[in-house]
Amino acid sequence: MKNLSKGVKVSVSPEDVKVDLSLEVKYGYRIMDVSAKVQEKVKVAVENMTGLKVADVNIRVAGIEVNA
Repeated sequence: MKNLSKGVKVSVSPEDVKVDLSLEVKYGYRIMDVSAKVQEKVKVAVENMTGLKVADVNIRVAGIEVNA
């Protein structure tokens, strides 16, 4: 099992929250579509759980997962 906290950075200021995520995307999926869905889901989840405004959710694609 991979370390789930690796690749996640959260910066909290008095005004807002900024999230940086590193993802591996499975081969065959559209990177832009996956990134947009992840950004929206993370933004909504953080805002609902904390009540803080999310200013940014930055996605870095760390790799492409190819099943051998």
